[in-house]
Amino acid sequence: MLNFKTKNNLETTFKISFVVMILLITAGCSKLNTNLPSAPVVTTHEEGITNPDSSNFHGNLVRSNSWDMLSCQQCHASDYSGGIAESSCLTCHTNTGGPEACNTCHGDFNDITFIAPPRDVNKNTVTDSAGVGAHVKHLYDNQLGSQILCSTCHKVPGEVYEDGHVDNDLPAEVIFGNLAIHNIATNPNYNFENATCSDVYCHGSFSFDSTSSNYQFIYTEDAIVGNDSTLKWNKVDSTQAVCGTCHNLPPTGHQNAGNDPDATTCVSCHPGVVDAGGNIIDQAKHINGMKNVFGN
Repeated sequence: MLNFKTKNNLETTFKISFVVMILLITAGCSKLNTNLPSAPVVTTHEEGITNPDSSNFHGNLVRSNSWDMLSCQQCHASDYSGGIAESSCLTCHTNTGGPEACNTCHGDFNDITFIAPPRDVNKNTVTDSAGVGAHVKHLYDNQLGSQILCSTCHKVPGEVYEDGHVDNDLPAEVIFGNLAIHNIATNPNYNFENATCSDVYCHGSFSFDSTSSNYQFIYTEDAIVGNDSTLKWNKVDSTQAVCGTCHNLPPTGHQNAGNDPDATTCVSCHPGVVDAGGNIIDQAKHINGMKNVFGN
């Protein structure tokens, strides 16, 4: 058995150990508390975030963030349906893709079929702004040929954040393809400084060789060629679309069928393309990369 003195010594040791342990725990907790990160401050958007006329409009916020909407997904969910913000972007962005639809950033916000020119103009407005120019005439009011695809002059992304889309500064790159580079158009060029377009098939950079034709009698030279016109993108007074601009009437190397400035004799060999008045009656058969002769 422990004597009284030994027992008292043990009790004293236990008490001292207990006090030391409490002090250590307290000190540890105190140190931990001083290093805890502060709670994140949750803020809401400033007034005017949904008002297109406000400087705080969220479109301006996205623009200043280099068009990166991934940060929006942190609060509004990856599909923009509400998320922790409990505020759905899809209430206004009703088209497929929501805020990532093409006409969110360019075109008509209320018309998904109209995705160019930029949203700062009405789709029926004619403007000589270099950023707008002849978009409408090429894409929606083309009376001379088939519908021109965006991919004729631009790289069209499969999704918003694909390389080459919103990862570069404005203006948008012009990368010619499709009909623009058909035939001999080997060096198509858009000059941003002068807003001019040159060496594209659509505007006369073509050559149809006589040896490949079933109608060699119509040739006066080895080839029928276009004028390879250089046109100004933001000159939208229709003067550059006059018949005879992209090729002579008749084209160089083509038998003279009357040197008809009104193209009224073209119908003799190109029925179905033009009428007796020289008017294009089937746009699919004009500026299409082929020679449409005698209905073929």
